Amino acid sequence: MRITAARKCALVALVASAVGLTACGSDSTTEGNGTVGAVSARATAGAGYPVDIQNCGRTLHFDRPPTRIVSGWTTSTELLIALGAAEKIVGQYNTSSGTPLPQYAEVEKKIPTLSASAPTREALLAARPDLIWADGSYLFDGQQLPTIDDLKAQGIQVLILSGFCTDDASKARVRDVDADLTALGRILGVTAKADELKADIDNRLRQVAAQIAGRAPVPVALISSFNGTIYTYEGVYSDIARLAGATNIYAGILPAGKYYGQLSVEDITKKDPATLVYLLSGSESEESARKYLTTTFPTLDAVKNNKLVFLPQSYSTNLSGVDGVVRLAAALHSGPS
Repeated sequence: MRITAARKCALVALVASAVGLTACGSDSTTEGNGTVGAVSARATAGAGYPVDIQNCGRTLHFDRPPTRIVSGWTTSTELLIALGAAEKIVGQYNTSSGTPLPQYAEVEKKIPTLSASAPTREALLAARPDLIWADGSYLFDGQQLPTIDDLKAQGIQVLILSGFCTDDASKARVRDVDADLTALGRILGVTAKADELKADIDNRLRQVAAQIAGRAPVPVALISSFNGTIYTYEGVYSDIARLAGATNIYAGILPAGKYYGQLSVEDITKKDPATLVYLLSGSESEESARKYLTTTFPTLDAVKNNKLVFLPQSYSTNLSGVDGVVRLAAALHSGPS
């Protein structure tokens, strides 16, 4: 998943070399859609094992829970913490993908950081993982990184976020987290906790649906900027807008399979959107983004009327995607219908 990296054009690299690491399971190629697995918080081999999980066309087999996990995305680390697996996370990388939600920040900062972006081979192997929870398969090409089969031979399992099996982020949706939680619950031996989190997601999204019921979708321009270039997004961001009672006015303009693309200042000015939804990068503050928008688009109705909504760009996957829906709906539909 390269959502935050879209504007930075950053790649997250994770690698492993030929060393013998303890395996927690095995995989074989099958038909199937993506789900994900992670390390068990308390479960040990016994009741409920072995477990077979479909992940991006492969069957992942666990004779026992993984014991050492490396997380490749900030929101994935959050989800593991929420499931009670914090003490099993031996490393995280790509931490520049976003700032943790407040309820996870204290725990997350205690987890070793292998890299703000891609870890070195040495840093990853020093963590001795038996499971890597990756944001996509795009790096495992046998050139930049070993293939997933190569890593399997090292005793390292690789699981992929379910919405990003094909590395086509335009297909990702907020509710992908349901499939991930189902798989994680089984692999971790914490199905009750996973079900609790899914029920909470259902409840929060039902509340938003009730909040926006009967209201016309609010047209918004969903944008971000990096080094002076402006981007718009498809995929999970358009889905967040839809669930929050909004419509991205740039939805549908990108070629198939593309989840982000450049926009010109002139085009945005010509469209003169009444509301701007600006996606903040991990290092970007709302204050600096507001200054950028008021300087770049002084004539826009959205700027003149202060119809500016700021969302962290990391509010996209896992539990954070749900937070993005709730936050955007509150900003757009807080008044009377």
